[in-house]
Amino acid sequence: MEDAPAPLISRPYFFPALLALILVPLYIWCLPPGLPPYRDSGEMASAAWTLGVAHQPGYPLYIISAKLFSLLPLGNPAWRLNLFSAAAGLAGVLVFWRLAAASFPGAAAFLAALTLGFNFTLRTVSSVPEMYALNFFFAALLLCLAASPRAIPALCAFLLGLGMANRMDLVLCAPALLVLLWPRLRAGGPAAFLKSSGAFLLGFSLYLYLPLRSSGWPLFDWSHPADPATFIAVITRKSYGSTLDLISRNYAPGELFWANLWQYAAHLWRNFSLALPLAAAGVWAEWRSDRRRLAAFAALFAVSGPVFLYMANMPPNPHALAIVEPYYLLPDLAVAFWAAAGTFALAALAPARAWVPLFASALAALSVLAAGAHGSYRRWLFAAEDYAADALRSAPPGSSVLAKKDVQLFSLWYLQEVKGLRPDVTVVAQGLSGSPWYRASKARYRPSLTLANLNSASDGEFRAFAAANPGGFYSTMDAELPHSSPALPGGLLNLLYPPAGSVPSDPWPFYSFPRLDTDYRDFFDKDLGTSYAQALLAGAARASAAGRMGEAELRRLRLASVLDPELPDAPLYEGFYYSSRGDWAAARSAFRASADVYERLLALGVEYRSLPSLMDGIAASSAYAWLNYGVALEKTGDRSGAEAAYLTAARRNPGMADARFNLAILYWNRDWARVREELAAALRINPAHAAAANYLRQVRDR
Repeated sequence: MEDAPAPLISRPYFFPALLALILVPLYIWCLPPGLPPYRDSGEMASAAWTLGVAHQPGYPLYIISAKLFSLLPLGNPAWRLNLFSAAAGLAGVLVFWRLAAASFPGAAAFLAALTLGFNFTLRTVSSVPEMYALNFFFAALLLCLAASPRAIPALCAFLLGLGMANRMDLVLCAPALLVLLWPRLRAGGPAAFLKSSGAFLLGFSLYLYLPLRSSGWPLFDWSHPADPATFIAVITRKSYGSTLDLISRNYAPGELFWANLWQYAAHLWRNFSLALPLAAAGVWAEWRSDRRRLAAFAALFAVSGPVFLYMANMPPNPHALAIVEPYYLLPDLAVAFWAAAGTFALAALAPARAWVPLFASALAALSVLAAGAHGSYRRWLFAAEDYAADALRSAPPGSSVLAKKDVQLFSLWYLQEVKGLRPDVTVVAQGLSGSPWYRASKARYRPSLTLANLNSASDGEFRAFAAANPGGFYSTMDAELPHSSPALPGGLLNLLYPPAGSVPSDPWPFYSFPRLDTDYRDFFDKDLGTSYAQALLAGAARASAAGRMGEAELRRLRLASVLDPELPDAPLYEGFYYSSRGDWAAARSAFRASADVYERLLALGVEYRSLPSLMDGIAASSAYAWLNYGVALEKTGDRSGAEAAYLTAARRNPGMADARFNLAILYWNRDWARVREELAAALRINPAHAAAANYLRQVRDR
């Protein structure tokens, strides 16, 4: 008699197949349709597509493997690279399942892997053309191989070196790998260490791609590592000293550690939910059953989690958090493994009630899925390509466009060099304009361009560049310009040093910016919205200065406030519009809205641990909103409210003479001593304040 077939759930392929059945359609369905607005996505997509050299340390494994994947005849170039990241992230989840299933029953491993697969951070990096998903895959693979009873140290060392050719921070896994592999290394003696070291160097040797490819001067050739000295500087990031990552140098070591740890704790709750108590139970179970394995995963969690956060020392603002967030995935692997261990241990304590921890684990996975549902669906995320197309649409043929911020600049690179849009426009990277390698690259690929160092905010260099490149000199709204630089706003760009009689273009009716209004609104997508908002504001400000602000400009100011609610100048200029028409009630509301935005920014500055110089700048700028709010209150008969607003303006900016002058006028005919006091204060602040001097002469004898 033949044996009955084993139940489906007990077959070895059941749980990985079920994982794939759930996660593969989810990941692919939610992929952005093109280039997503995320950190270095535009640069990495451009470098991979052209097989170039990316920014330090070059990321050769990602560039080569992404280029190979991009050859598949699927969709557009950016979508193929998004799909590559999705494949890497999904492969990492499946490898993690194999890691957990080697120690615990398949159901516990499945539920932990499912929770990890629903992790919002993992799903984010698995939908963008960057290196993070591939890094996650290598980390899971290394842990799986090193934890195996048949682990081969040399193989693990080779993969560690190879994986570090994708991202250097994979080295944070090394302590955990060393703990897991130590018995086999010790048994192999010095020969095992030498063999593993050689294997590591063999994998790491993929970095030789950089000088070899650089010697051919590819279109993207960051730092030109063909020179040996430059090559060493590139792989050690010594020549990459102006990145935002180094903002931590403005703070004392460890000053922001607890703030960063709190942010990671919030991430853990969002991405593990009820699985966190199971992970705690897993730590207890591992202590009782396998302390070496516990030490390995504890090392992974500690080194890539708290230790890394201490060293990163980044302020807890949205931009810095967006930079740090992908690093959470390495310690997340340890938490997920402990969640599997805890689910199994609690089920084993009471076999009759094993369904309870399994149900709790399933509920945790569903909670994580629900928590990340908002913003996960990115099939309509066109913001980056729309922005770049709109910016290029604003530039006339043969012009030069200066850009600064990463997403804005790299999106322009992608549309030009990958999609072939507007090759007649020369895009200039402001932050790179003084770098020898960048200047050499421009000389090779744009010989008609006379490049200057535009990163020093020198008006002379800007003027020289404009004179040497007569096709027209434009800048995006994120570029840093000299204060004295004349600019003419026209759509998403400013025309710098405009010829006499220039008339700004009005390309707004042809723009795609309404597609910014999507469900996915992370820092980078919002920052593109800010670029549109700043451009709308610049046009309205120019119209206001020329005395021709009308209903069209008012509508654009309101749209600017929708695209960036934290832009205080939009309601400020709306207040100017109403005050110029004598509608002081409407002006009062608009000026108060501007002042409220500034107050929110100051409160956020405290929460984000912003530098004192930034806080002082926001406070000083807010004084103008409070001053105008006080004028509107005074015009509508609220004297006490006006006094409070003027005093707030003076407190926010002690150097604002007009706040003291307005207080003097407020007390005219009511308190002559106070009038004299405030006028004298205004003149101490600004001895050239003619109105204060005139009024003080009138009241001196009263």
